[in-house]
Amino acid sequence: MSKPHSPSTTPEFTAQPDDSDILGISAPAAKPPAADPGTSSASSEDPWGDEDTSLQLQQRYAPDLDDEDPWASDTPTTPPVILQRYIRPRSTVQPAVTTAPTVKKDPPQERNSRPAPTAAATTNPKPAATQPAVARQPVNTPTVSNRVTTPAPNIDSPAITGNDLALKYCESGRKALVAKNYAQARSSYKVAIEWSPNLAAAHSGMAQICFEVKDYEGALTAWDLAIKCDPTQLDFYYQRAAIAKLFKNYYQVLADCKYILERNPEHAAARWLNAVALVKLENYQIALDSLNLHIKSYPQDPNGYCYRGICYERLERLPQALADLDRAISLQPNQPVFHHARGRTRQKMGDLQGALLDFDLTIARKPQAAVYDDRAEVHRCLGDREAARKDCDRAIELNPKFINAYFRRGLVFVELGDLELALLDFDLTIDFDYQHTEAYIQRSWVHFRQNNYRRAKQDCQTVKGIEPTNFWANYIAGVVDSLSGLKHSALKNFTAAIEIAPNYVSARYHRGVVYHDLGDTRKAMADFEQARSIQDRGLERLVDRDETGFYAEGLALYHIGQSEAARTVLILGALSAKRFKNPSFHQIMQNQIEKLGLASGELAETASNSCSLPAKG
Repeated sequence: MSKPHSPSTTPEFTAQPDDSDILGISAPAAKPPAADPGTSSASSEDPWGDEDTSLQLQQRYAPDLDDEDPWASDTPTTPPVILQRYIRPRSTVQPAVTTAPTVKKDPPQERNSRPAPTAAATTNPKPAATQPAVARQPVNTPTVSNRVTTPAPNIDSPAITGNDLALKYCESGRKALVAKNYAQARSSYKVAIEWSPNLAAAHSGMAQICFEVKDYEGALTAWDLAIKCDPTQLDFYYQRAAIAKLFKNYYQVLADCKYILERNPEHAAARWLNAVALVKLENYQIALDSLNLHIKSYPQDPNGYCYRGICYERLERLPQALADLDRAISLQPNQPVFHHARGRTRQKMGDLQGALLDFDLTIARKPQAAVYDDRAEVHRCLGDREAARKDCDRAIELNPKFINAYFRRGLVFVELGDLELALLDFDLTIDFDYQHTEAYIQRSWVHFRQNNYRRAKQDCQTVKGIEPTNFWANYIAGVVDSLSGLKHSALKNFTAAIEIAPNYVSARYHRGVVYHDLGDTRKAMADFEQARSIQDRGLERLVDRDETGFYAEGLALYHIGQSEAARTVLILGALSAKRFKNPSFHQIMQNQIEKLGLASGELAETASNSCSLPAKG
């Protein structure tokens, strides 16, 4: 007896789809475990259904997950091609045919509008079957028409009914579907529906045809009709859920899978599709339950490990995520999706070289905009900004509407000191996504460093409207207000920033400086002491320091009487201003240094070399 296929893998008898899209959220498919396709897989352990229906249910189609990358975000909106279904030997559903009286010689007018037969015609009466015009042509009569003709079944039976005829046309349509004669199959199923509009098998067959010719909307409509005709068939709900997944209607997927699992908790295919939808909707903790059951049933399926690894990573359980992704790669080493996922996890764990190796391998096997974008970030973190820029360029070439690549390239241009090009990329990012708060924040920094305080404040106000608890929007607005002389507005913004991120010392130093300027020495000293305490406890993120932070800390140190420490920190601020190409702020800093009487030959030389001001006139 063969092993049942995992619902996340592609059965051997199915055709592989177009692999141009590897960006859906479904886990990639692996080759199924060794199985004998010539033997039946029906058993008590068969996840596809009960023992008596397992063969039929295994022959359903399942989405091919082989080329879908759960990490990427540049997928086309057109539904991808999933694998072709293997047609069932016969219709899944055949409504019960009730015993009907023999058809009279005069058919009902609503079924046949022909005139009543004459007396001569009834001398040797022969039962007359009602049938639509398309079926009146004899079976073997050739036709010269270019139209698709549907051969009429043998209806010379004294007890034939309209439902019987519909079933015969369904059988004719099934044979045409197996032969991939979709036009003939459609014609047969259409006649079947004309004879029996409530025949679920006819709508099911029409749904299969629509799917094969990539008419996914038509397939969805046909499955709706099939379910309406026979709501007891769980297979119909699964088919509809699989089509809904193509349209990214994950709530419909969850609803259909819930209906199936409530009636058959062992339905592994529905459980897998349910897990995929949960991950797409970012319900990672709930998805883990379904994935654990899937892995327990299919311990050799790498897709389950990949998806569970993704859930662990999103839940910040990084060691477990890495272990699962390592397991997925050990089961299927050449799957780019697995390496992409592991690269993301390694990057988050700080293993940048390991992440780079995984991204290199992924790009070598399946170039994708999202992977180039991820590798660009690794290059940027490693200090190779030129390589990062090239990867961003390549990502944009592959997908000109890939927002992340424009945003990341803007960051690279900031670090390269080209603020004008950075501004263009942040503008493009916002054009694509007017709620991209990070792009507004970065553009606000560029405006600030170009001495355009008005535009910087506007961007901060926009972010506050989208995300009132954004730390940087309040912090930058506070710095701009402080430097513009709007001290009370600056206090309000710095206080909001401190409430959002209490351990960010720069906001506390800035607020303390503003209190000192307003003459409230007690509150100023309280903020300075709290900031120093945070630094002493090691809670400060040094990576967040910029020229504005060094500036505020230097002033604070001067106010508490530590002039030498203040001079050192202000020198660091001058170097930071050089790094971020901020000549206007450097000028403010230099004026403040002279005002405080901290200038010396060494400091003046450092300040002079730290940032060259634009020539006047």
